[in-house]
Order: sequence, then structure tokens, then C-alpha cells
Amino acid sequence: MRQQHRSLHASVTLGEFPCLTDASKLDFPQVRLASHETLSLACRFRMNVRCLKCGVVNIVTDEVCKVCGAELQPAIPQAEYASEVTSDPTPRVYNDVIPPFLGPSDGIGPTFHLFRKNVWLITKIVFVIVAPFEVFRALSVGQAELDWQLTLGLFLMERMCDALIAPALFYALLKVIQTGTAPGVNEAYLWGLGKIPKLALAALMVWVLTCLGLLLLVIPGIILSLAFAVVYPVAVFEKGSAVSALRRSFQLTKGHRWNILAASMVIGILVSAIDWAASGVVNLFVLNGITFWPLTVAGAIVSDIFSEAITVLFLVIYLGILRTLESGQSVIE
Repeated sequence: MRQQHRSLHASVTLGEFPCLTDASKLDFPQVRLASHETLSLACRFRMNVRCLKCGVVNIVTDEVCKVCGAELQPAIPQAEYASEVTSDPTPRVYNDVIPPFLGPSDGIGPTFHLFRKNVWLITKIVFVIVAPFEVFRALSVGQAELDWQLTLGLFLMERMCDALIAPALFYALLKVIQTGTAPGVNEAYLWGLGKIPKLALAALMVWVLTCLGLLLLVIPGIILSLAFAVVYPVAVFEKGSAVSALRRSFQLTKGHRWNILAASMVIGILVSAIDWAASGVVNLFVLNGITFWPLTVAGAIVSDIFSEAITVLFLVIYLGILRTLESGQSVIE
């Protein structure tokens, strides 16, 4: 950056603007034009105050991002910047919808509010993916005896559904938080398509590491699951590889893992209660001799929709941690 400023200073001299070399011949319209040209040239070489990796806004004199430590790059042309902002929103919140994440309530409260206000939007996004899957499971699997191959296949299909839903859901909710306007389902899924491979790989690595940790006396698996709690939004919104997403999530959650555990337990208990209630209604009909597969599918879809509250919670925690960092709070308590 210093070299760019020196080059700018060397290239922009009074000699390039004759109207400024002789005070007795000042032409004020030309002076204004020369000043405008000088300012435009300076702006071309100004460092971009917005980090291209994590999106945080820095002051002009910063050489590295104050949040992620990435080197700030020269400003991009305005047309390209507008295109980038339109197509790839930054995970920044400048209102009170998402507060800094300083305790469990900072995750639980905004999650309730966000889910309740956007339940129809969430329903549409989830329904598009899970409805075909639940119909397939009801008609093809049905009353078949579950062996390990079938169980593994259903588990992988469920994880595939999660990877398809999460980017679209994150995009839609972030748009609502930032602009107050909900995007269309098609827009959300078109934006999320390019994020799926990286997210799927990151999710697979998290699942493998967590399972290995659970095999080692359970506690390491719980610690890893908390450390990677925000890997989904990191993989979706930030640049870098799947491995860097895990590393970034591990860094962001330092000092917040007890709070993440408490918030996750509260939301998890509520989601489980809704799931049990939906399953109970379906089982009540079955016990009375009514085995109508659309009813089974409807109950499963309701459970799938409300289970996304966990996904919303992790988005809220991620945005809250970023706000905590931007407000000057330490990541490590």
C-alpha cells in the first residue's frame, strides 16, 4: 500500500496541471477540474475499506483486516463492486436484530424472533427439498426393516438435504435482516448452488471428526461439535477452502463455546418437543388403524421445518460473534 501511495504522489504533480504552476494565471474552473481529476486518480489507488474475505468494514489506512487478519486489496471498480454486493452479500448486520453474542440469550432470543417472523419463508425453502425426500421415504422405505445399509443411506440423504437447504436459507434470512425484504425461493437457491460443494465437504469433515471425538470418551466429540458450530455459515459466506472454514469456525467459537452449548440445548429441546408432538399425532392415527401415508409425510415435513431452528441459531451465533469482534470484544474470554 505504501508503494502505491508513493507511486501516486510521484505521478500526480503540479507540472501535470499548468493552471497550478503560475499563481498569476490561475483559472479557477481548471483548478476545480484538476482537483477532481487528482481525487479520482487517488481513489483508484485507495485501499478497499471492505475486506474481500470476511466482509468487515475497515478504515482506509488499515493494511490488514481487523477481524480476520487478511491483507486488504486495492479497491475494485464500482461496477464490479455493485455486482459483487448484489450477488454475494456480506454477513454484516448494522441494526439491533442480531446483537453481539455475549451470552446464551443473545442466540436464543434472536433465533425465536427471526424464525417466527419468517416462518413462511423458511417453510417454502425447506419444503422444496424435504417434500420429495419424505414422499420417497414413505413410499419406498415404508414398513421395510431398517438395516445398517438402509439407515446409512437415509442418513446421507438427510445430510444432502441439509447441504442444499442451508445456503439458500442463510441467503434469504440475511437479506431479510439487512434489507427487510424477503427474496424469492428461486433467487435463494440460485445463489446457494455454488456454495454447496464446499459446504458439503466441510460438513463431511466435521461429521467425521465429531464421530471420532465421540468414540474417544464422548467429551472430545462434544467439544469439537461446539468448535465447529458456525462452520456452515463460514463455509457459505467466507472465501477459502473447506479446511479453512473449519479453522475459521474453531477460531471464532473460542471463548463462546459454553454459551453455544447452552443456547443449542434450549433450542434443541424445543425442536425435539415439536418433533415428538408431530410424531405423536401420526402414531395416534396409526394406533386407531388409520395408515394414510400423506399424513406420515405431513408430520415428517413439519418436523423438518422446525428442525431448521438449529440452523437459524448457528447463523445468529455467527453474526453475533462477528458483531462482538467488530465492537472490540475479545474472542477469548
